[in-house]
Amino acid sequence: MAKKIRKPAESDKTLVYPWLRLLELEVQPEERPALPRGRGRPPNPFTRKAVHVTLTDDELQSLDDLASILSKRIGGRLHRGHIIAFLTFYLRSRLQKGNTFSLPAGIQSLSDLAAYLDKGQE
Repeated sequence: MAKKIRKPAESDKTLVYPWLRLLELEVQPEERPALPRGRGRPPNPFTRKAVHVTLTDDELQSLDDLASILSKRIGGRLHRGHIIAFLTFYLRSRLQKGNTFSLPAGIQSLSDLAAYLDKGQE
């Protein structure tokens, strides 16, 4: 699992993943003076690559719903890419022990994986 690090400005009990700090940095509104900007999209602080994924209408709607709900809740502009990045890194950190993945031998399907991950929530 990715090591958690302490947030410097908050209480000693607050721990976050390093990748989470980067995602939050990207989502937070910039606190710069309002200067006239050029045309087009502002530069992204992290290099991204375009990746094309085929999704069903339900999968796309689920991503959009998550982005909308979380944007309203945490007060940022979350997009599909942010949701995918968060879920990807979070799942990887839950499954990774040190530098290797540690899954029980009984996991043979996504249903098995879901049941395994749900055990930690009970």
